[in-house]
Amino acid sequence: MARVKDIVSLLNNVAPETNVLKDEYDNVGLLVGRADAEVKRVLCCLDATEEVISEAGELGAGLIVAHHPMIYAPVKSVTDNDVTGRKILAAIERGIAVYAAHSNLDFSGGGINDFTAQLLGLLDVRVMQPYISQHEGLGRVGNLSGKMYAAVLKGQVENLFKDKYVRIIGEPYEYVSRVAIINGGGGGSTDYVDMALKSGADCLITADVKHHVAVYAKENGLTVIEPQHYTMEHCYITRLVQILKLEALSAKLDVEIMQSAKDINPRF
Repeated sequence: MARVKDIVSLLNNVAPETNVLKDEYDNVGLLVGRADAEVKRVLCCLDATEEVISEAGELGAGLIVAHHPMIYAPVKSVTDNDVTGRKILAAIERGIAVYAAHSNLDFSGGGINDFTAQLLGLLDVRVMQPYISQHEGLGRVGNLSGKMYAAVLKGQVENLFKDKYVRIIGEPYEYVSRVAIINGGGGGSTDYVDMALKSGADCLITADVKHHVAVYAKENGLTVIEPQHYTMEHCYITRLVQILKLEALSAKLDVEIMQSAKDINPRF
């Protein structure tokens, strides 16, 4: 018999809760539920939406493992008057625990950034901004097998992430050869552009690029390839399911690990 705390222990083997940026607001860990509650099924997703919570209830899943935290800001009340309250109530009423593995899953070795670098076939991959160890931290940077037009790399990103809305900031027919990766919303600050440039990258792949960041990157000669936040991270959920299945098997836990079918891109 598996309990919530047993699955949390497995998750900490994969992405320790301590592996988060100290100066970044985040909310990693068990957000809703009882640690001692029995779990027969675990449902993995990018976002613990109302639809995903309903799906978990229908499937008999006692735990949702989401990448994005369901609760970010401090909660002053839990009622059905707002969406966060409704989700907390729905999870509790159905006996579903909710766990968030956010920046720890991004930055840990073998996490989302490493997975994306592997998908892109980057060579000599390094952590762009180490802060835990030389192998763990913010972003990754590596080399393509050969230089290519930014437009060609954009096409590869479209295929890998199954995203037809990828954009290029910079010249499509500029050659790129060294690529930095920040999964999810790495386009919110010019600091990330500076980090990419400092690492020797001539291209940054990240999502949620603000206008002033796009202008700054272009003026500094950094090509940016911008997929959607959802597509850039959702591709890892299948991999997370595989990893947790192996971890559960190794720990001899009788639990079924599943991927949500209701976790969908909000932009469609």
